[in-house]
Amino acid sequence: MKIVYKIGDIIGRLTTVVGWVSFISVTVMMLLNVADVLLTKLFSSPIIGSYELTQRILMCAVFTSFAYAQTKKKHITMTIFIRRFPGVPRFVSFALTSIVSVIAAGALTWAATVQGGVALRSGYMTEVLYIPLYPFYYIEAAAMAVFTLALLHDAVLAVIAIFSRDVAQVVAKDWD
Repeated sequence: MKIVYKIGDIIGRLTTVVGWVSFISVTVMMLLNVADVLLTKLFSSPIIGSYELTQRILMCAVFTSFAYAQTKKKHITMTIFIRRFPGVPRFVSFALTSIVSVIAAGALTWAATVQGGVALRSGYMTEVLYIPLYPFYYIEAAAMAVFTLALLHDAVLAVIAIFSRDVAQVVAKDWD
């Protein structure tokens, strides 16, 4: 059981690193947009391509925030019904929905990886600055892989919670 918690600590550190990417992305995006507005209003000289840079940075910010939010239990979990179930059915239901979440996130990881390959082979670029798009899809895929890993850890805990009262308390502590 200790190994599951140790793996959770490792995943927590990994998601913190990914969370910092999100934080830095939002900061860069904010500074870029403020500079663009100021330059446009004061000097009638906008930053060329700032909109498409903002789009790409936003993509990085959003996808890198998912895993961090998962480890901090900040995603919305609809436990309004299952928390009223008795012990085992409560955690069976939660484990099943957790497994579905892992499958969905894994599919999105795969899709982002495939899209990155398509963008690389096809030479997809942004319209104004001609920035290749494939690195952004690979950043998305990496972020989704970390998110999938965090979801998998939580799903394993949910399955263990079916059989262990101690783990059940840990899993359900954030359901209020």
